Amino acid sequence: MNSALCDINFFLDIFLKREQFYFPAAGVFKMIEEKKLKGYICALSFPTLYYLLSKELKREKSVKILEKVRIVFHVAAVDERVIDLSLTSNFRDFEDAVQYYSAVLAKADCLITRNKSDYNVDNLPVLTPEEFLAISAP
Repeated sequence: MNSALCDINFFLDIFLKREQFYFPAAGVFKMIEEKKLKGYICALSFPTLYYLLSKELKREKSVKILEKVRIVFHVAAVDERVIDLSLTSNFRDFEDAVQYYSAVLAKADCLITRNKSDYNVDNLPVLTPEEFLAISAP
């Protein structure tokens, strides 16, 4: 796999150092940083991440994190098509639908999340960071 869209919990696991989830997510982040994998983040994730990070970190630190993410990751668009597909989808959570269709339209090879059950889909692989690392190991 050459590209992946990472969802919000992936970033929270890293930057809030959620102990049991940190290392696999950080491993994938490192692959993206080293350009071994093209990483995407959904445009919608930026304001949501800021809100969630700033609840636990200072504003300045939250902005610095988002600046780093923006440098390392490509931004997958949220446009009319993504919204229309999300509104008519069978997803229980609208935000998950937006993340998913943003990944599809960016032509990502997979979506990386810790909450696989949120994405009951057939045409785009949905993997945990651990699963992604296992299939990407040399």
